[in-house]
Amino acid sequence: MGRRPRVHRDEVLQAAREAFLDSGYEGTTLSDIGGRLGVSPAAVLRHAPTKKALFTAAMGANPEGELLPLEFLTGVGGQADPRRVLRRVAQVLVPFIRGKLRENLARWVFFKKVSGAGSLPLPFDPDARPTPPQRNLQLLEDYLRRARRRGRIRVRDPHAAAVAYLATLQSYVMLHEVMQALDRPLPLDDYLDTVLDIWTRGAIRSAKPAPRARGVRRASPAAPNGGE
Repeated sequence: MGRRPRVHRDEVLQAAREAFLDSGYEGTTLSDIGGRLGVSPAAVLRHAPTKKALFTAAMGANPEGELLPLEFLTGVGGQADPRRVLRRVAQVLVPFIRGKLRENLARWVFFKKVSGAGSLPLPFDPDARPTPPQRNLQLLEDYLRRARRRGRIRVRDPHAAAVAYLATLQSYVMLHEVMQALDRPLPLDDYLDTVLDIWTRGAIRSAKPAPRARGVRRASPAAPNGGE
């Protein structure tokens, strides 16, 4: 019988992370994690002494690079098609937000239910400035400023525009994953078609007075005291 393949620590942590996200801490076994790698539970425990320690290591702070999905914007010039750029921002960021939401939920359940686990950590150092969320916002704002200078986009305030667009994507995830307000999922591309139409053409038009029909005289306001 051949020897089981050896796995590296990073592979074990990745498999554990995926298993914990799929089934939660209590619903995941060492056999589940080992099965994803083709190794025994004992082989998994060579990389962490207990399942609790494995969860903490696998679901701990993320490498900074993993928290900057919008870093690609640094290479996008202001002359690029804004519709394509903003669509790509959404296609990158929405799965990222969904994944982080699942991770944070798994962490919250673990630290609430497992005794001696300590306090819930954030996936980044909140005292370090700028934080990864702040840097992602700045990356989008900087792109919008470049696009405005090149005349590709018209926004009064690039910072407010960046906040508004990111909030739109956050809302899409919240409506699906948290509030479950939709009777059936709305495909992201269909959602983006409408969002980008609003950004491109605008949904609000200046109100114009309704045309008055021919031969119809506008009634005069009633005089006070019965017309006296």
